[in-house]
Amino acid sequence: MYVKTLVAALSAAAFMAPVSLLAQPTNNFTLIQGKTQSLGKLVAAANGQTAYTLLTDSQKSEEKAAALAACDKACQSQFTPVKALSAKPQGWLLAQGLVGAVKRADGTLQATFNGLPLYTFAGDKAAGEVNGQGFNKVAYAVTTVGKINTSAPKVAQAAAAVKTVAAVDAAQFELGKDKYAATCAGCHGPNGEGAFGAPLKGNKMIGNDEAFIKQILVGSGDMPSFAPMLADADVAAIATFARNAWGNKLGGITVDQVKKLR
Repeated sequence: MYVKTLVAALSAAAFMAPVSLLAQPTNNFTLIQGKTQSLGKLVAAANGQTAYTLLTDSQKSEEKAAALAACDKACQSQFTPVKALSAKPQGWLLAQGLVGAVKRADGTLQATFNGLPLYTFAGDKAAGEVNGQGFNKVAYAVTTVGKINTSAPKVAQAAAAVKTVAAVDAAQFELGKDKYAATCAGCHGPNGEGAFGAPLKGNKMIGNDEAFIKQILVGSGDMPSFAPMLADADVAAIATFARNAWGNKLGGITVDQVKKLR
């Protein structure tokens, strides 16, 4: 009788224990329940990185038509498909019936949740980060019940509001204005409104210093690498101009920052 009572008590304790006290997922899991400070519980990859679905990719989203840029042009270097371990992948602390996989064009399996293909974002460096939320109005996190979460991360917005931006050098800004007109305006628009390339006006993602510099140097999708064509000073000037023109107020970029990433 005592043994049965003890077992029942331990079982109840385990059921009520917070997630941090439960057994951690193993390599057998493709998706897990992730936890974020700003968006609550979300679907995540096995390493804890937030999983996103893309409106341009999802057949279930009613907001697909609202996507402003196709990911194969504007963001394919930023989002990596979550690989499924099998055609019937496993989930940890998730409704198993919603966990699935779809075969990609290259033959690999991509994890899905409630039919939504999932990706991780290059700008998320640690578990629980949601820096990809709302990227180009295309990428959004997925709730643990399989719904697309289009909410803005409130904590991230508050943090951004108090972030100190780097000073902008007036001469560098003017150089960047000329270089942008000659090099970038054809794709991103003379006023940053976007054309073949993603819009830069009001695009908070270009506030990520390292990611924006790498985008210019390395390119992605239909955007070529400008590293062979532009000097470090030119890249810094273009980045500084784009981050502070058309109402953007995202701070300057230094030549040293570019040198370190080239």
